[in-house]
Amino acid sequence: MPFRQLSSLLIALILVMGAALFVITRGGDDSTEAAPTTTSSAPTTTLTATTIPATTTPAVTIPAACVSGTIASPTTTAPDSTTTSPDSTTTSPDSTTTIAPTLGGNSSVTTVGLDTVTFGLTVKQAEAAAGTTMIPCSPVSSCYRVAPADAPEGISFVVDSGTIERVDITDGPITTRSGLGVGTDESRIVESLGDKLDRRVNDDGSIDLIFVPTDAADAEFRIIFTIRDGVVDTFRSGRVPLVLPADPCTA
Repeated sequence: MPFRQLSSLLIALILVMGAALFVITRGGDDSTEAAPTTTSSAPTTTLTATTIPATTTPAVTIPAACVSGTIASPTTTAPDSTTTSPDSTTTSPDSTTTIAPTLGGNSSVTTVGLDTVTFGLTVKQAEAAAGTTMIPCSPVSSCYRVAPADAPEGISFVVDSGTIERVDITDGPITTRSGLGVGTDESRIVESLGDKLDRRVNDDGSIDLIFVPTDAADAEFRIIFTIRDGVVDTFRSGRVPLVLPADPCTA
């Protein structure tokens, strides 16, 4: 091969190799080029706890009249229930009519009940008759006591099998129609009721003077005056046999 042709071939080969090296170098630079870094910063939300104030449930005071029965721990009334204030009128549970309280200092005990609250009424019927709420003095069961919220002190009723069957008077102005009540002398009881009385001595030394009606319609009822130190300490009226023991729900 002539020298001139050989020189031309070498030059051409050098150019091809140089071009190839340029392409390879350029491609490497493109592959190693760092992509722009984007830092995404999510917004930070701070949650603040909210404290809800505690709700105090109003307590219901147990009337003093319940001392003759078993008193439960003070009960509470749920916020969604209705409690009647002693100074306000009460809505009858059986209607929307507002009824004024009927039990007062002039109310009297008879063989069949206390004023408008007569034996045999359900608790709701008794509330409607008395125009006030009946507050349980002990856990509700087959036999328990209730006391009227808006009435003179010293009154409690015994509920047996769902109906009012007895009333106890331990204090206050309530008397019988003859004016016999707490504080009345024993001699006056005997003078007023005479041969209609049965006498019973209790284990604690007190004396029960038991009024036994002569009217056949009242034969199942009694009024019992408990005497201590010569005067009436408490008295009660109700249906036999529930009226006979001092504490009927445990007898």
